[in-house]
Amino acid sequence: MTWQHTIFAYPTLFATFVSVLLGGYSFRYILKNGRTPVLSTFLAVNVGLALWTGFAAVKLLSTDPVVKLSMYRLLYLGVAPLGSFAVLFALAYTGRDQWLRAPVIAGLLGVSALYLVLLFVNPFGVAFESTRVFEANGLVVMRVDVGIAHLVLQTFYNALLSVAAVGIIGYEAMRLGRSYVPQAILVSTGVAAPFIFVVLSALGVPPFQADGVNLIPTSAAVTSTALGVAIFRYRFLDLPPIAYTTAMEESPDGVLVLDTNDRIVHANDRGSKLLASFDAALGDSVDEVFPDFELSAQRNDSLRIDLDGKNSAFLSIRSQHLVSQERVVGWVIILRDVTELHQQKQIIEEQNEKLALLNQIVSHDIHNDMSVVLGNARLVEEMVDDEVVQSRLETMIRNSEHAAELTDTVRNLMTTMRNDDDETTRPVSVGSILLSEVNSVRAGNKCADVSLPGDLDDVRVLADDMLGTVFRNLLTNAIRHNDTDVPEIDVTVEAEPAHVVVRIADNGPGIPDDKKDEIFGRGNKGLESPGAGIGLYLVDTIVTGYGGDVQVVDNDSRGAVFVVRLRRPDSRESDELTKKALGS
Repeated sequence: MTWQHTIFAYPTLFATFVSVLLGGYSFRYILKNGRTPVLSTFLAVNVGLALWTGFAAVKLLSTDPVVKLSMYRLLYLGVAPLGSFAVLFALAYTGRDQWLRAPVIAGLLGVSALYLVLLFVNPFGVAFESTRVFEANGLVVMRVDVGIAHLVLQTFYNALLSVAAVGIIGYEAMRLGRSYVPQAILVSTGVAAPFIFVVLSALGVPPFQADGVNLIPTSAAVTSTALGVAIFRYRFLDLPPIAYTTAMEESPDGVLVLDTNDRIVHANDRGSKLLASFDAALGDSVDEVFPDFELSAQRNDSLRIDLDGKNSAFLSIRSQHLVSQERVVGWVIILRDVTELHQQKQIIEEQNEKLALLNQIVSHDIHNDMSVVLGNARLVEEMVDDEVVQSRLETMIRNSEHAAELTDTVRNLMTTMRNDDDETTRPVSVGSILLSEVNSVRAGNKCADVSLPGDLDDVRVLADDMLGTVFRNLLTNAIRHNDTDVPEIDVTVEAEPAHVVVRIADNGPGIPDDKKDEIFGRGNKGLESPGAGIGLYLVDTIVTGYGGDVQVVDNDSRGAVFVVRLRRPDSRESDELTKKALGS
């Protein structure tokens, strides 16, 4: 063995060292964390590289023709299946685990096994025709004249598999976006390096001359280095690598992927921009970027971020485990800019505070003052005999009563608006509420004839304490706008399978068709619609909040009928079961 042998053996020995190191690392990783398709195929690739480069180094260092021929045969134990291993690794790397089945694996490796049998038996010189040993530039070199089996089952077959592996990786990288391209190029370079060296050797491109040392095994150094860098740069043994599509590149939300050490290993475009605003980058620990965020809580948190000392932004942060092969391999963090939503929430909270103050003024101060006015007006009415004064006092009392009713209506409306986001509905007896409101109206309007069916205790609907306000407004509205001497109000209740329908019919002037929606304040103008009243607007708001509806139709003879449709309690259970069924 000469110093020339040693120098040319260095790249091959380096490739052997790196392959053994990476193979040992992946094997230890499997023992510690369990087997995955990526780990298994990566280990197979490194075993193949180690066998190839190890026997190639011994072949190069030896000067004995017999040893050289033996090493030549043995190195193909690693070379022959390497193309198959590359394809299997590419399938696992891109998440196509459904292809990693026994028939596919056996089919890919079957060709390699056939070539190995022909290589060691070499019937009729199909694997190699002859060998030549000669000295070139102080080196003992063995050249093998390969046969048809080598050209077809080894060279062409592995070249085809290498192109397929690079194509699979390249296609997935282009599909997922530019953030995956660097790692795809790195891994593809490692997979394609041996094939590229074979082509250069076949073309005789210097220093790959036919009369020199076979430099093809040194390509394994490129493959090992590329895969080694990819492991520690992109952590593809920790995470499903290029196949990881949860980080949607076109998502308006920022998506960060963390490894098991809580380091950021991937970010989509939006996530990268958010990281840049924090002077952070891939590889940083999430604790350094968001020190106030508790990763394991896995809940929605809203964090305030100071941008330039004056302005601030708010981010909604949600985290969840990233699971592969029933094993936790990291975290996914979703970042959403909720600054505008937070500002709107702040405005609503300020408006609610003002609304609460206004509600206090209306329901307490103004209502108490109106009660004092009413009480004194009624006392004065009993003390005077003058018909003109009594007429004026009756007008004052009537308008004061109306103003008191308005304060009650406004108070109820504000209560409804403030509780709009709360689920307050529960099963209530529609009969008992109707009876209470009808008795109240009868007591205050002696001339009105209000009829109500009996035995309504078993009829229940989904509502709350505001349901009485609905019926009170409809009943008083039917009497106040009635133009007959004796207002007749007929209340009926009909129980349907999913709803309860309450009809309040009167014998008043009726409501024109073009006003039937406007009186509820529906449409763009709301309460500003012509003919809209705050009482009916409140009725529509409350009933709609219950999941029901209210409308007005013509009475058969004369007047109008207000139809209130409310949900029955069992209808909510039906809705929940339907939602669960659709969700499953």
